Amino acid sequence: MSSEAEIAPSIEREVYHRKVDGKNAIELISTGFHVGLPELRVSRRDVKQPEYSISYIIKGEGEFADSDGKVYRFRPGHVIQRYPNRNYSIHRDEAFEHAEFFIIIPKSIFRSFRDTGVIQEIKSVFDVGLDPVFLKKLDEFVYQFRTSNSRDIRILTMETIQILIDFFKRDRVRRQDSSDKRKIEKACLLLGQELGEKIQLEKIAEQVGMSYESFRKKFREYRGSSPTQYRTQKRFEHAAHLLIEDRVGIKEIAYDVGYADVGNFSKQFQKWIGQTPGQFRKLNRLRLDRNI
Repeated sequence: MSSEAEIAPSIEREVYHRKVDGKNAIELISTGFHVGLPELRVSRRDVKQPEYSISYIIKGEGEFADSDGKVYRFRPGHVIQRYPNRNYSIHRDEAFEHAEFFIIIPKSIFRSFRDTGVIQEIKSVFDVGLDPVFLKKLDEFVYQFRTSNSRDIRILTMETIQILIDFFKRDRVRRQDSSDKRKIEKACLLLGQELGEKIQLEKIAEQVGMSYESFRKKFREYRGSSPTQYRTQKRFEHAAHLLIEDRVGIKEIAYDVGYADVGNFSKQFQKWIGQTPGQFRKLNRLRLDRNI
């Protein structure tokens, strides 16, 4: 992952406003980048704002408390939502330089976006990761505001919707990836147990809460091998450990890792390790003798 300095070396302060027809009057959609402004260096406690805003943290860290009093620690890659007329508190650590992208939307448009699912009130702070490609997209979005005029407001509104959708989509994907990763880690533990027994991969998938097809696909994505290959690898790692210990015969080791036929075990062991079990044991015995 690139550092903050590599991702956002040329971010400068930019703030742009465009007029839209609100419910009762002409209102503004605003966007841009806040960089090192005094308001980014102070604490705000129990404040409200009439609009909805969403901020993408590029530099800096701090704490944000929502209207329910829940406190979130934020850092680069995090998104902060402030809702219309709801109390919030924010403190930015003075040890950091601060920079963030933002969009501010009037309350009437916020309601429309919320009701249609564009804006999702999942939580006030969530992590979408610090992504240079996404940051470039945000920079291009701000450029559109800078070079637009009042006749472009319909296009700008659609672009605003796409940016908001992208924030929440990234959050969903990140949370799903995290959930899948935990499931695959659990599957690895299960696949590394009872190596002498036959198992059904369908049952492993069921135990970790995944469909069989999804389990196989996600396992390969995360581990770079199939569940069967992973279990075979664990069998031979365990067999190698027993051969190094030099306490039991090769036939017993073969049985211990699920091979009734010692010839087949030797063949498969050589395929994976590059040596027969006997050669592997002899070589490691010589190494141990030299070190005594």
